[in-house]
Amino acid sequence: MTDGPQISRPSRAKAAITKRDSSVLTWLGEVTIAGTDSMRAAYMHFGSGEPMPKQNLSRRLSLLQKSGYLGGETLHRGNNRRVYWVAGKHYPVARSTLAHDLIAAHLSINLLSAGNAPLLTHNQNVPGNVATDRRTWTQDAPASTSSHCADGLLWQPNNAAVIVEVELSPKTSNRLATILRSHADRIGATNDPASHVLYLTTRSVGQLIARAWRSNGHAADHPAGMQIIHAVDDTTLDILPNFATIPIPA
Repeated sequence: MTDGPQISRPSRAKAAITKRDSSVLTWLGEVTIAGTDSMRAAYMHFGSGEPMPKQNLSRRLSLLQKSGYLGGETLHRGNNRRVYWVAGKHYPVARSTLAHDLIAAHLSINLLSAGNAPLLTHNQNVPGNVATDRRTWTQDAPASTSSHCADGLLWQPNNAAVIVEVELSPKTSNRLATILRSHADRIGATNDPASHVLYLTTRSVGQLIARAWRSNGHAADHPAGMQIIHAVDDTTLDILPNFATIPIPA
């Protein structure tokens, strides 16, 4: 008795990756994790600038997951939001830094989308065509292994980098002094591409950082090297609709 004809099952078709998909996945690999709202903001930034309808985004993200490009999980707390990471780079959602990392991811898109916004002092005198030159976001990679690793680098069109920190809670004075000294050393070094430091914080934390930057002498050494922005609500930790610079004391 011979076996009957073998029936082959069709393989599941993969999504055809668009240029916009590729840009979003590259960004997601750098920020490590992002919520649905951040993914929608990323698709808008890397696309035509028009928001993608929520239903279309949901279908696209679902297809990318089924095709093996995205990993994701629903957080069964809060508003049961969905989070995503690049497939093969699983993010453990029990990590204590999850809330911070989700905020940092969304703020990275805010910075990328800001273009030459006059609020951002590091944008001043940057050469290039504002209409076409895009900034990019990468994980931090200090030239010296002894330097503090920040939350990310915002690369300018002239290939200078801005050290970006998202700070939601106060650090001890000694720890903060060590981190700020590292940042100051980097923007003064010739072997590090960093030219500025940008803190995105709550108002209370930002004021602490501003005083520490001044009292440790870095404001005198690098008068235009640091900017601190009130970008996160002190109570809710929601990202604010409008950012404001926190001044460094004279």
